[in-house]
Amino acid sequence: TFLIKRHQIMTRAKQPQRHGSTSSRPNHNKDITIKFGGGNYDSQSMKKHSKYLAANPQGLGAKYFVAGIVLLLFMGRTYFQSQSTTNKLNLKQALPKLDLPKDWQSWPFKRFKTEFQCYHRPSSAFELYTVEDFQMMRDTYIQYVDRSYKFDDPVPPTEGYSLHVKGTPQPYYAKKQHVADGGQRGLYASRDIHKGELVHNGTKSDVSFPNANAYRRFMFGLPKREMGCDVTEWTWTQQQGENGPLKLMTGFTISILINEGWTDEDVNVLPESDVSPLFYSTRDIQKGEELLTTYETLYSTDHDAVGLMWK
Repeated sequence: TFLIKRHQIMTRAKQPQRHGSTSSRPNHNKDITIKFGGGNYDSQSMKKHSKYLAANPQGLGAKYFVAGIVLLLFMGRTYFQSQSTTNKLNLKQALPKLDLPKDWQSWPFKRFKTEFQCYHRPSSAFELYTVEDFQMMRDTYIQYVDRSYKFDDPVPPTEGYSLHVKGTPQPYYAKKQHVADGGQRGLYASRDIHKGELVHNGTKSDVSFPNANAYRRFMFGLPKREMGCDVTEWTWTQQQGENGPLKLMTGFTISILINEGWTDEDVNVLPESDVSPLFYSTRDIQKGEELLTTYETLYSTDHDAVGLMWK
């Protein structure tokens, strides 16, 4: 690197001063020092060096070549350092500081429903999510829960996810009922579904939280309190395999909208077992018919077991 400690070099010869002169004229002939290749060169050594280079033109070319390489390395290092700084700044800007209450780590599940005023929402508030809404939730999950998670399914979340062939959604769509019928959101068959057919694969749509505090951070990080209310309705606990840990779960596609049937006769979609994420049709389902399941006997949510007390 080149470090120039003085920017003005006097080209004319230094004028001799009389003994005892008190002139306050600044001395522009002060030495400069250049660091190059690990060596220090003042003006006197550079004069000697220039005479050597004039007498050895081959050495002059080599020196210019080395100087050029050093300059390129210096410019490249400066560029990448600036890029690194820019990336760090962008990363910090992408992570807004959470406004957490002092006791946030002890918030029970029910307090979110109370503080977010989830118990007083009118039926008209239960609108279908847009792609942008689902993206907000996904971005929040990545920022505050799992920075390495990738939502890369080509099917938009408003249509579900790739069930079998990548890019082909599952056989249902989301619809909101008329307010007179309760205004609920639900899933309806987009075609005739045969008994025993795979209808939902949770491994392609569900996400888990490593612990209760990760869930709390996610809830506080959501840009809309209404989304937090929805998440409280879309949260359950599920054992990860026969001998796996119990995890808090949710989802960010329309598959999360499947409702519960009032009676056993209403239920037409069930998972293989209480630890399976695969849902199959229990009978033939006609196009336009609502898909209904049951959660209480299969995915019985245990908030206390995952450190998120109910109240």
